Amino acid sequence: MKIELESVPSFGMAVVTLDKGEVISAESGSMVAMSAGVTVNTTFNGKGGGGILDLLQAALVGLARKFLAGETMFVNEFRATATGQQVMLAPAMVGDVRAFPMGDGRKIIVQATSYLASSRGITVDLIWGGFSMLFGGGGAFFLACRGSGDLLINAYGAIEAVEVDGSYVVDTGHVVAFEGKLRYNLKRVGGWKSTFLSGEGLVLEFTGKGTVWLQTRNLGTLIGWISPLLPA
Repeated sequence: MKIELESVPSFGMAVVTLDKGEVISAESGSMVAMSAGVTVNTTFNGKGGGGILDLLQAALVGLARKFLAGETMFVNEFRATATGQQVMLAPAMVGDVRAFPMGDGRKIIVQATSYLASSRGITVDLIWGGFSMLFGGGGAFFLACRGSGDLLINAYGAIEAVEVDGSYVVDTGHVVAFEGKLRYNLKRVGGWKSTFLSGEGLVLEFTGKGTVWLQTRNLGTLIGWISPLLPA
């Protein structure tokens, strides 16, 4: 599998070239174009095997990812029937796309709405971020991505990496992903006055050592800017 990123960081798109039999799973609606002959299989956005219980489990996980984590309920699996076939993938929002080679025990925690695609060797598990995250504006769930293969994530705006060794504070609407020995805690940006009047709201304080990936734009801020302009 070969992944090339085009038009980053403003209008990112991944061009995935597959060998025969290779599969890449992507969020529903992310396919821009593909080679003739690539087969598409749509499944629930969750684990599942061939049995009825596995199917029900996958359906429940898919529902949880849609309504609790902001993902799509379904994913599409693209399989190459010949070497050299391509699939072009892009997120719904304008912004950056990054590819991460996975393996050697690497685990990346991804904001649920920032997951774009992954190769077959990657396991994507829904994890609970804690009750406090319900009030953070970024969703109460994260995705734990691990395994061997390639992971694609997207963002609204450009993606910037910050190496943390100690503590670091990030607005909840700007968190894309993180890895390493990092803990996080939801907190106010300052006192109650600053929380409500500064426009910054709630933040995540990361402590420990690792990498945090941020997006340079905030979708919640965009919605707040557009809403007053809409007709009543």
